[in-house]
Amino acid sequence: MKLDTETKERTEWSEENYWPSEPVFIPRLNGEGDDDGVVLTTVINSNPGESGFILVLDAKSFKEVARAYVNAELHMDMHGYFIPKEN
Repeated sequence: MKLDTETKERTEWSEENYWPSEPVFIPRLNGEGDDDGVVLTTVINSNPGESGFILVLDAKSFKEVARAYVNAELHMDMHGYFIPKEN
C-alpha cells in the first residue's frame, strides 16, 4: 500500500491468498516525481502447490508490471508486523 500524505488517498495491490513482504522502491533514473519508478516485493503464495514470486509494480499506479516465480520456499519475516503483547 502507498499513502499520499497530503490527500490521504490509498493505493494498494492485493490478491486473495497472496501475502506481500515489505516493499522496496526503485526510482527511475532521472525520473520525474517521487513515485516515478517501480516497487519490488516478494510474495508468499498460500495456494497449495503454487510458488511464491517476486512482484514488480508501477510505483505511481500500483498496477502489476511483472512477476517472476521462484523455485524456493519464501517465509514472512517479522519486520513491519505488529504483534500485541499479551497481558
